[in-house]
Amino acid sequence: MAATIPEPQQMAHTTQLPGKRIAGRQLATGVSLLYLALYFHFGFFAWMPVWLKDAGSSATEIGTLISIPLILRILTVAPFAAWCGRHGRVRNGIALTVFSAAVVLVFFPQATTHWSRLALFLVFSIIWDQIPVLMDAYAILTVRSRKLDFGRLRVWGSIAVIASSGLAGWVIEKLGIKSLPWAIAVLLLFPLAILPLLPRDSTLVHESSHGSGSWCEIFRDRTLMSVLITASLLMGSSGVITGFGSIQWKSAGIHESTIGILNAISVSSEIVIFTFGAKLLGKRDPRIMMVIGALFSALRWAIMATSPALPMLVFAQILQCFLVAGALLAPVLMIASRVEDILVPSAQGLYAVLLGATLAAVIAGSGWLWQLGPAKAYLAMAVLALLSLPVLASSWRRAAA
Repeated sequence: MAATIPEPQQMAHTTQLPGKRIAGRQLATGVSLLYLALYFHFGFFAWMPVWLKDAGSSATEIGTLISIPLILRILTVAPFAAWCGRHGRVRNGIALTVFSAAVVLVFFPQATTHWSRLALFLVFSIIWDQIPVLMDAYAILTVRSRKLDFGRLRVWGSIAVIASSGLAGWVIEKLGIKSLPWAIAVLLLFPLAILPLLPRDSTLVHESSHGSGSWCEIFRDRTLMSVLITASLLMGSSGVITGFGSIQWKSAGIHESTIGILNAISVSSEIVIFTFGAKLLGKRDPRIMMVIGALFSALRWAIMATSPALPMLVFAQILQCFLVAGALLAPVLMIASRVEDILVPSAQGLYAVLLGATLAAVIAGSGWLWQLGPAKAYLAMAVLALLSLPVLASSWRRAAA
């Protein structure tokens, strides 16, 4: 018999607040537009190493600066997300962080030394790391309040990434690479036009829990912890292709435009899974997605280990949808079904910490693995994806007990 999501009595208890109620369709439209506006600057980040090189940073310095967000995420995201959850300020937290990040970017062109760029990246990363976590936390609250489909809200973020990736090249071509910080800063302000139209998260539901909202309380739910660790291992298995995929393809003689198409295929597969994933899952347990995601991710990395020809590369990129289903969609569905509203931002923050720590470790070791050869590097990622399965199995054993 297929596993199912927790019964209602096992789920966090929420009660609708009295007063004016925004219709579910209207709220879904607003959150979708917020995802679209919030993620529209993501495609421009791919040009940040080029901007840093133009500003005078060495390859080593660029690597250090780009890795800062992953490292700082471990230290800063969980406390701020927990604070926003405790005080019902998730929506306001999004507004504060996007505006503050835009302000910091304005100072990037004035940074003429490595140390000044390092200082600005530190400040920017501390602020920017909060944005995706708070956005997903707000979306989960709306999902629970109006029984919305998270994937169909989140898909607009992926659509924005594709659109902005195409727009970024045109903007850089027209305005030059020096305009990059200004372009990102302007795009970061777009969500401020949407946020005032959305309800404060504190008015979406009335929380009966007396929890403190501390992310430490999530540790008590061992099943959820197993899910978050599994998802982190799954996403961590993408570390090699993230760092060296384009390098491998370029060295194989694949043209830059084709590489761009390959990347677009993987994002397009994400759009499909976000749009239809929850509907296909139905009432079944989201952990089923994680099992499927682990198996198909291992298959994908095994294919990549063979240095495949272009047709198999296309197939491997399509398999990105299973990684996203297991590492991004399934954890959110589990959080939505198990965590009380006041703890949703804390749970998202803790997942960001685990994900950041895993990705930082994998990316740090991926250079050493790549020196052993692409085949060994990708096979190591396949093993990592499969290692997530025993961790996930422990959650089912615990439930059976």
